[in-house]
Amino acid sequence: MSEIVRGVNFWSYLFASLVAGYVMMGVDLMLDGFLGLFGTYKTYIELIKLWGIFKGFEDWVVAIGHMLNSVVLALAFVYPTIYKKLPGKSGFLKGLSFGILWHIVVLIVLVITAFGGAGFMREFLSMPLREHVSLFLLHLVWGGVLGLLYVPIPSQSRTPS
Repeated sequence: MSEIVRGVNFWSYLFASLVAGYVMMGVDLMLDGFLGLFGTYKTYIELIKLWGIFKGFEDWVVAIGHMLNSVVLALAFVYPTIYKKLPGKSGFLKGLSFGILWHIVVLIVLVITAFGGAGFMREFLSMPLREHVSLFLLHLVWGGVLGLLYVPIPSQSRTPS
């Protein structure tokens, strides 16, 4: 684990990832129906109900799972090698870039697993286009907030003045 977070501002990462996950979920809930988009939170709950798991606790499972995903998946963003290579001079632009790249990775994994026979992923892939567009926009929100709030450790390579 120490190799994963070496060079990462851990407390900034933890704060940024939790807030970004919360904002992403909040935007989805608050803008449900805006321009015919958002509301994917409800879709996740319906998918969980479809599979008959976590009966009566679907809301909790989706909310907690989403926040845990945000923390774990943000590790890729804050990993110093990836962070430095992302386009943009500001953290916000780096975060938006990461949100786009992350969404592409999600789509690739979704297609591979759905065509590989994963029933849950087939259901996910068959969502209406508006929900796929919503998820893309929500990943931009997540990445943007993540980038805006994360403060990397200052470079160790600066020469003393």
